[in-house]
Amino acid sequence: MKLKFIIITFFILHFSFLISDTIIDSVYSDPVLDGYIKFSQNAQDYSVNNWMYSMSAGDSHGPIPFPDPNSYFRSYISYYLPDIPIGFHIDSVYVRLYQYQSGGYDASTGTYTDFPVWDVAGGDTIKCIMSHIDYGNELDVGDWEKGDLGNPYTYKNNIGTITESGEEGYRYIDVTDCILSDYQQERTLTQYRISFQIYTDWDDHPDNVAFTTSEYYDIGKPQLKLYLSEIVSLEDNEIGFDHSQIHVYPNPITEKGKISFSLNQSEHLQFDIYNIKGQLVGTVWSGNIERGENEILFDTKKLSNGIYFLKAKTNNCVLTKKIIIIK
Repeated sequence: MKLKFIIITFFILHFSFLISDTIIDSVYSDPVLDGYIKFSQNAQDYSVNNWMYSMSAGDSHGPIPFPDPNSYFRSYISYYLPDIPIGFHIDSVYVRLYQYQSGGYDASTGTYTDFPVWDVAGGDTIKCIMSHIDYGNELDVGDWEKGDLGNPYTYKNNIGTITESGEEGYRYIDVTDCILSDYQQERTLTQYRISFQIYTDWDDHPDNVAFTTSEYYDIGKPQLKLYLSEIVSLEDNEIGFDHSQIHVYPNPITEKGKISFSLNQSEHLQFDIYNIKGQLVGTVWSGNIERGENEILFDTKKLSNGIYFLKAKTNNCVLTKKIIIIK
C-alpha cells in the first residue's frame, strides 16, 4: 500500500493528568536505609550517617575536628519495589531527587562557584553519577566500594549523570533497565549510590552537592516514579497498531521528528505528548487515518529539552513511547 504522509505543526495544550489507561506510581525512598558514608582524610577512617536531612556527594573542608578537611562523601538511596497492577507493564522509571545545595572552588581563579570544580587534569569531565548496587537492609562502612567497577555488589556502574548544574531543583535519572532487572531477579529493593568520579582534589576547599531526604522536606523526598501502561492483547481481527511497526525517528529529537506506524484498518487515531510529570503538553495528531503504513512529521520547537512520552491511542489500542528532546 502506498505510504501516506501527514505533516502537522505541534500545538501546545493546557496541562492535564494522564488518562486512565496510564498509571504513575510514586514510591518514596526508605529513610532507614538512606544515608551517606564519609571518608575522613584526617582520621583515615569511614563513618556512616543515616539520620541526616540531606545526602551529599563530593568533598568538604574546614577546621579539625569538624568538618574534616578534604573528607569525601558518597550517598545511598533505597526504594522498596511496589507490586505492578495486574494487566499493566512498566514503560519507564525515573529516580527523582531534589538538589538544594551545591558549591565548589576554582583554584585557578581563586573564586567560589555554584558547582564543584575539580582542580585536577580533566576535572571538567568528572561528573556526579549514580550506580545501581546492592547494599542490603543496612548501610555500613563495608558498602563504600559498592558501585565501583568490579565490585560484586555493583549491578551497573554509572547509570548516568544525576546533576551537572548548581541550580536548585529536581533532578531525574532514567533507571528503567535497573528496575526491570530488579523485578526479573525478584528483588524487593532497588538501591543506588550517588558519587563523583574523584575522591577529592586536596585543595582544602569544598566541592559538593546535596539532596534532601525522606527525613526532611516533604517537597524534596527522593521518589521512584513508575510509568505503567495497560497490556493490550489484540486478536487478528481487531483494529489497532501493528506493535512491531511503530517507530519515532530520530530519537533524541533536535527539532523535527517522524512517527512511522502501520494500522490494521482505517480508524480514528490520536498522538499526545506528556512530560515527565505526567502532564499533557500537546497533541501531535487527532483524526482519521487510513489502513496500512503511515508517517506523521512533527516539530518540537515549542518544547524545552527533556524527556517526554508519546502516547498513541486508537479505539482498541494504546501504546506509549519515550522520546528525548535535545536542542
